[in-house]
Amino acid sequence: MLEMRDVYMEEDVYQLQELRQQLDQASKTCRILQYRLRKAERRSLRAAQTGQVDGELIRGLEQDVKVSKDISVRLHKELEAVEKKRARLEEENEELRQRLIETELAKQVLQTELERPREHSLKKRGTRSLGKTDKKTSVQVFPGSPHGPHRQVWNLKGQA
Repeated sequence: MLEMRDVYMEEDVYQLQELRQQLDQASKTCRILQYRLRKAERRSLRAAQTGQVDGELIRGLEQDVKVSKDISVRLHKELEAVEKKRARLEEENEELRQRLIETELAKQVLQTELERPREHSLKKRGTRSLGKTDKKTSVQVFPGSPHGPHRQVWNLKGQA
C-alpha cells in the first residue's frame, strides 16, 4: 500500500515538474511577445509623428520585390522553354500519326497482294478438282464367292 502511494507521489512530482517547465517556457514566450509588441508600438508612434516609414520595413519590402522579379523572370523563361518543347512534341506527334496512317495503308496493300495469289491458287485448285472427279476409282464388293467376297476395282469411266 505504501509502495503504491510512493509510486503515485513520484508520478505527481514528475507531472508537477513538467507543468513548471511548461509554465516557465510560456512566461518566457509571453515576455518576448510583450517586448516585440512594445517595440512595434514605439515604431508605429515614431512613424506617425515623423511621417516616415521604418527603414527596415522598406528594405524588407524592396528585397521581396527583387526576389519576386527574379522568380517572375525565371518562371517566364521556363514557360517559354516548356511551350517550345510542347510545340516540338506536337509536331513530332503529328509526324508519327502520318507515319502510322501510311504504315496502315501499306499493310492493307500488302495484305491485298498476299490474298491475290491465294485466291488465284484456290481458283486453280478448284478447276483441277473438277477435272479429277473423272479419274476417281470405286471399289465394288460382290458376295457369293466360296473363298470370300469378290472385289472388283472400277474407275468412274466404267473400265475394270
